[in-house]
Parts: sequence; C-alpha cells; structure tokens
Amino acid sequence: MAILLLALIGIPAGLALDALAAHFAAQPDDEDEAAEPGPAAAARGAEAGVLVIEHGAQAWARRALFAGATAALFATAAARYDDPGDLAVVTAYVSVLLVCAATDLLCYRVPNAVTYPAIAGALALGATMSGANMVDVAIGGAVAGGVFLVPSLFTGGIGMGMGDVKLAAFVGLALGLEHVAPALLLTALGGGAAALVLLLTGLRKRGEPIPYAPFVAAGGLAALLWQGTAFVSAA
Repeated sequence: MAILLLALIGIPAGLALDALAAHFAAQPDDEDEAAEPGPAAAARGAEAGVLVIEHGAQAWARRALFAGATAALFATAAARYDDPGDLAVVTAYVSVLLVCAATDLLCYRVPNAVTYPAIAGALALGATMSGANMVDVAIGGAVAGGVFLVPSLFTGGIGMGMGDVKLAAFVGLALGLEHVAPALLLTALGGGAAALVLLLTGLRKRGEPIPYAPFVAAGGLAALLWQGTAFVSAA
C-alpha cells in the first residue's frame, strides 16, 4: 500500500519539481554566475541545455518523464524504508537530486537556492537523528566535496563547476562516509563513460560544457535507495 501511495504522490510531486527546475533554469542565480566567470560561463551561455523549457510537445514529454521518474523513485524509497520519518527524509533527498540534475540539463547550472538549504538540512539531520554520527556525516561531505573540488579548480569550471561540488558535498552529507564511496564510484564511471561517448561521437567538443550533476545525482540516488542514508540503512 505504501509503495502505491508514494508512486501516486510522486506524479504531482514530479510535475512540481519539473516546474521548479524550469524556474531556476529560466531565472539564473546571480551568485552562481558571479562565482564562475570566464570561459566556463561563456561556454554555458553559448547554447541551450540538453532539455527544453519552452511550451509544446517536447516540454510535455519532459514533464511526463520527470513525473514518471519521480513516481518510480518515490515507490522504490517506500519499498526500502519502513519508517515514515525516514521515508520523508529520503523522498526530500530524492527531490533535491532530481531538481539539481534537471536544472543542469536545462541550463548547465546547479542552483544555490537548492544546494545551500539541502546542505544545511543534511547537516542538521546528521547532528540530530538518533542513528547518525556527526563525524561520519561531516567526513562524508568533505570527502565527496573535495573529490569534485580538485577537478573543478583545474578545469576552471568547464565540465565540472562549483555547483557540482556543492551537490556532491550534499550527497556526502546525506549518505555519510559509510555509503559515499559507492556513490562516488558510480558517478565517476557514469560521467566518464558519457563524456567519452559524447566526445567520440562529436556531440560535444573539448572545452564544451557537459552537465555533470545528473551523474552526481544518479550515484547518490543509487546509494541512497539501495544502501541507506547517514542515519539509517535501507531495508
């Protein structure tokens, strides 16, 4: 029953999250732009994102995809987490990852308006949830954020920007050190394979932006739904 209920809730939730992602994509965060000037910002501005924001058949197809993905992920969360409180937190984490992935696909940007509150919330839960260890949570966030910070600094934000670093830090805080390694491995494998295919097929040239938040989100979602959070293991 809980699985069906969460699947049904996921449909309108997915439509709302899609609208939120489109809103952030259409109204860029000034801080994001100011934080990543130079070639990275110029590359992002050179073309639209992978998805479309405008109305029409393509936009409705995107909304349907978003609603279906959210329903499936919410249902999976219900199958893996029995406690209503844990399930509420996990679905909130899922929502954060979906919005950030979609916004990056729309406009090559991960909004601070999502990542900052998400990081603060994950830290608060790490400090207050009975099953969490604050040291484990903090180290998980530092490891994940640090792993992404180094290439971001070396590439000047092209391909991997500070938005990806913040999202990775959130994933590390949400999962804790115990579960963050598989998420990082899946992110690296998925992102590296996709980048290689895009470059070999000519869909992207060297120096052109490749949205990386979807791979961070995919790695985080896999670990979140199959292993657990920083405060509770999945069933």
